[in-house]
Amino acid sequence: MKKHFAISITIFFADNFNDFLTSIESETIIDKINDAFNKLKPGIEYKNEVEEIIKSIRIYDYTFDECVDDLKEFAKKADKEMEFDYILSQTRLYNIDEPFVALASNYGVPQNRERVLFIGCRKDQKLIKGVPATVKENEKVTVFEALYDLDFIDNDEVKYDYEPVDVVAKFNGSSERLLSLLKKRTIDGNPETENGFTYAEWSKKGRLNGRFINAKHPFYVRDHEELELSLSHLAAPLHNHKTSKQNDDVIQRLDVILNEGDYHQSKSKLKDLGLESDKRNYNVLKPDGQSPTVMTIADDYIHYANPRALTVREMARLQSFDDSFVFQGKRSTGGNKRKYEVPQYTLVGNAVPPLMARAVAMEILKNIS
Repeated sequence: MKKHFAISITIFFADNFNDFLTSIESETIIDKINDAFNKLKPGIEYKNEVEEIIKSIRIYDYTFDECVDDLKEFAKKADKEMEFDYILSQTRLYNIDEPFVALASNYGVPQNRERVLFIGCRKDQKLIKGVPATVKENEKVTVFEALYDLDFIDNDEVKYDYEPVDVVAKFNGSSERLLSLLKKRTIDGNPETENGFTYAEWSKKGRLNGRFINAKHPFYVRDHEELELSLSHLAAPLHNHKTSKQNDDVIQRLDVILNEGDYHQSKSKLKDLGLESDKRNYNVLKPDGQSPTVMTIADDYIHYANPRALTVREMARLQSFDDSFVFQGKRSTGGNKRKYEVPQYTLVGNAVPPLMARAVAMEILKNIS
């Protein structure tokens, strides 16, 4: 009873305090002054004076860009735009070129994920107008390279250690073509026959682990309580590699879509079998290409060789996370819980691919060193 009373008092006070903060904001005060003038109903002969007063007051709440926009109008009327632009360029501490689109697969990530980037540079430094690709178009990392060594898990299973995968036995006639996709590479995906590692090897070995000599073994906990209890930390070579429990109808539906290779092309067959779904889309992964943008819903994707959704670890591989990155908490959640829970799939899907971030950081370092 006391607890609920305290919560009610806190909510009541918080709401009133928020109202008070809102009432003293500059924009709120200016709006109230404007309303006061409107209620006075000044004559038409005072219209210009009232507008000047309101505009003069609003200037105190202007952002830098709003001030610049107003000054540009004065410069334009005085035919001094060039002089104004020069003064403005000397005033800014940094410059930004036009935004550009960066494609993750250009940087050793097995995923076609596009992001718009703005890079601000100090005035005395070279302007960065883009981030060069680290791999050529025909050398991009494929889905098969990223996931093949994790393909030892079935429906409703969890694995805590790596197991050997017999590609020849599993894929029979197509194994030679798939194995040819495996390439030795540098960290950022560039082919390197002599000293390189495959994408899967880099993921297990760790692209940055050498920097952290005293790093602890990766461990998993379900919540904050377990985090405080070191004895409950689950340490293992492999984490986040768990499949969902799917019923026979779901498995059969995914198998039909997988064999057809496209969800929309398979809809008529699914209807004939009584397996139609209201789901908007399924993406069948292509082993010899890159995945579409990894989102936060696991069953949006179908594994290229098995009628199932991806595990968190497989989605993390498509994002270019090392296997040493352990995603904590629940695997997934739904409904209103999404407001305050951040499950593993969301952590992975909303992340910036580390190799893409690395390429951006290396380009910045190159230009500021």
